[in-house]
Order: sequence, then structure tokens, then C-alpha cells
Amino acid sequence: MTGVEDWNQYRAGRKVTGSGPMGGSTFSENPRARQVFTGKGFTRRKRMTADERRDQIVKAAVKVIAVKGFWGMSLQDVADQVGITEAALYHYIDSKNDLFSMVMEQAYDSPEADEFIYKTCTGTDADGHDLLFFPRFCANNVIFNARRPEMVKLFSILNGEALSPSHPAHRYFIGRNQKFWQTIKSLNWCLPRGYDLDRFHHMWMLCMSAMDGLQYRWLADGSADLVAEWLAFSDELFPQEKWHGFMDPSDIDPDSEVCLASYGLITGGEQAVQDRQLRSDDPCDGTTATEGVHRPEESK
Repeated sequence: MTGVEDWNQYRAGRKVTGSGPMGGSTFSENPRARQVFTGKGFTRRKRMTADERRDQIVKAAVKVIAVKGFWGMSLQDVADQVGITEAALYHYIDSKNDLFSMVMEQAYDSPEADEFIYKTCTGTDADGHDLLFFPRFCANNVIFNARRPEMVKLFSILNGEALSPSHPAHRYFIGRNQKFWQTIKSLNWCLPRGYDLDRFHHMWMLCMSAMDGLQYRWLADGSADLVAEWLAFSDELFPQEKWHGFMDPSDIDPDSEVCLASYGLITGGEQAVQDRQLRSDDPCDGTTATEGVHRPEESK
């Protein structure tokens, strides 16, 4: 199975939950109604913890920003969404800028996003070297974002507003991109021959720019299929004559006993090869290319 087929099967198998019609409760099914008419008292509502209230505030801010943008949002708007006074809001946040930081750190760049995106783009070769597959990483980003259009809209609006140096998010987005690249370049990506760090950086920037542009189109046209469009983009970004075998962890032959370390962005460097040759705990010396992936003879 190729990576693209794997992604298509994944997409076809997705189920949307919670999208059915809203059913009204009958008197006999509604315990609150029974309490009213049988004379039984109401159960006291549980008070929210501070963390639960902050989560509620963040979700409310996401909704407001997605409609009005950061400049158009007022803290009163957020308080109204939550159902508290603006004064009460200050028990949980320090300022509007503080709320922005909470939104980006807790809602958009969430641990759940990282778990989904990175977990299924990582594979392990016969010698135990972990390698990440960049085309699958990109597809995972798109698949995850397709499930959260409100968050993508929020990010896109803020990213556009933040072009102004006076915007409180301006430095955040610049710093975010730099931090993102620092993380990406530290990972051991399984890449075709010819991709050193500089060339991979250009590929990363190209893919992220294509992804952003496609998401803008998707937000503007609700009939567009974001995942299908990205897979079509992938055919151009990752041509099979070059990337076949480097698309997805499923490209690793589970029956192969060869080492893929020489294809790794980190483990394939000259210094890394020399280091492995000196180590007794690594069975792979990294001196030869492998045929442990499902691909034809190495392209030039």
C-alpha cells in the first residue's frame, strides 16, 4: 500500500460524530421535568474549577475572534459568551493580550494536535532507528485541520491581522515560525538522496506556504474538500520518481533487515555515520544505502 492510498483509506473511514438531528426530550425522559412536577428538589449545580472556567473562556474567545478578529473582539464579548461579567473575567485573565496567548497555546498549538500529527508519520527500521516521513506529516496536518475549521479560521484571521507590526500577535507569529522550524530540523526525517538541511528547509517552507494558501481557499469555499485537494498538491510536491518509498512509514518493508539510517536527516550526515561506526550499541554502520523500502532503484 502506498502512502497516498493509505491516506485515502484513512479519509474514507472517518466518521463524523454528533452531526445527527437534535431530538427533544419528552416529559417521561427528562429527569429535570420529573423533578419539577413530582416536587423533588433540584440538584445543586457543581461549581466550575478555575481551570474549567479558563477552558470555557478560551473556547468563547475562539468563537468571537473567528467572527470579529482580535481587533474587533472586546472582553465584554467574551464575557457575554461565557455568561459572566467582564469584571469576573479578570479573575481568570490579566488582559486581552493574555487571553490571546491562552487561545494560541491551549486551543491551536495543543498536545492533541501534536499527538495526531507526529504519531503516524514515524516509523522504525530493522535496527531501531526512528525516522519521520515528511509527506505523511503534511497530510496529517491537513487531516487534523479539516476537523477543526473554526480553529483554522481563527488562525488565518490572526495571521493576517498580525502582518501589522503594531498587532500584539506580530511577534508571536514570527517567533512561532522560527520555533516551528527549530523543532522540525531537529527531527530525523527520512528523505531521498540530495536533501541536505538547506534543501529540506526550502521544501518545508514551500509545503507550509501551499498548505496555508489551500486552507484560505477552503475557508472561503465551503464546498471544497481540503484533504482531497492536498493529496492532489502532494502529487506535485512529492513526485513519485523522487519520493516513492519516502512517503509514509508503511513504505518500510517489515520483513527487511536493512538499516535506513543513511536516509535520515540527522542520522545520514557524515558525522553521524562516523559516530555510529565508533559505537558498539548500534548494529548499523550507515555506510550503505538500503533497499528496505518499497521503491525502485534509487533515482538521481
